[in-house]
Amino acid sequence: MSRVLKIVIGLCIVIACAAAGLYGTGTLLSGEESGTGREGSAQQATRVGVTSPEMRSIEDAVSAVGTLMPVRSVALVPNAPGRVTEVPVSSGEDVAEGELLIQLDDRAERAALSDAEATLSEAQQEFNRVEELAQSNAAAEARLEEARATLSRAEAAAMTARAQLEDKAIIAPFAGTLGLIDIEPGAFLDGSEAVTSLSDLSVVEVDVSLPERYFERVTPDQTLFVTTPAYPGETFQGPVTVRAPEIDLGSRSFNIRAEIDNADRRLVGGMFANSRLVLDTYEGLAIPDDAIISEGLTTYVYTIEDGSASRTEIQTCASLGDLTEVSDGLEAGDRVVVAGWDQLTDGAPVEIDEEIASEGLE
Repeated sequence: MSRVLKIVIGLCIVIACAAAGLYGTGTLLSGEESGTGREGSAQQATRVGVTSPEMRSIEDAVSAVGTLMPVRSVALVPNAPGRVTEVPVSSGEDVAEGELLIQLDDRAERAALSDAEATLSEAQQEFNRVEELAQSNAAAEARLEEARATLSRAEAAAMTARAQLEDKAIIAPFAGTLGLIDIEPGAFLDGSEAVTSLSDLSVVEVDVSLPERYFERVTPDQTLFVTTPAYPGETFQGPVTVRAPEIDLGSRSFNIRAEIDNADRRLVGGMFANSRLVLDTYEGLAIPDDAIISEGLTTYVYTIEDGSASRTEIQTCASLGDLTEVSDGLEAGDRVVVAGWDQLTDGAPVEIDEEIASEGLE
């Protein structure tokens, strides 16, 4: 009897444990389902800052590097050897056209010119006398021709003597600024080396090379903007004056030249020039750089539609400082997320917060 009782008690315990397990499992599953439902119903909107694309004036431009050069520059080399007697100018001085720069010893040339001029005077007098006699038929025509030839030779000799005298002085061929002069009176010049340079800095030129694809779009009078490390933050500009008539076979590029007014002489030859040529100006949409997201080859933004975030792919073009031109994907009235997009997914609910700082289009 005790054995049967034990068996009955064991079966009751097993049944009770099974019932408890089933109840606990049901309760747990019920709790998870109700918890999941609460989590879904409690999803909150992400607070974001937004802006709208605006129309901007956009320049289609190409950049290149070049070198500034004086509009005119020459190396001054004496035309004849000689000893220096006078240097009335100094390095870096502004000189006028025709001003004496260096004088060589010209005593022999002056003597030769005086002799040539005296001979010319005698020949002129003789020719005049013979010409008068010829008019009165008192002299032969042959003698007149001989006097004319003598006069011509005297004139040529005088011209040669005058040129040799002029070669003993170095004169400024145009108004400009002198380079370094390391010549002193007493030095002998052999006429083979430049003694200084002369540059006209009233206007400077800049030569730049552009890729072949821009050839048809470059025309004279377009504006070239130039910056140089010598004057940070300043921009100089001038019109394009020359476009090369052909493409260089090696580089597949062509050269252009622009002139920049330099009345204050601040720009000098040899300066490095960062150049920017404006090819066209047009109106386009632009948005802040902070709104743009790039993933691999894809560029997109989040726009707001009916209170939800929508991932919108865009095509970008020109950079405008803190802004970027958008050529496709957006319209002027779209609302673009500029702050808080890092917490968004496509279709996520959003709440626009006007107090969130955003970079608008200024």
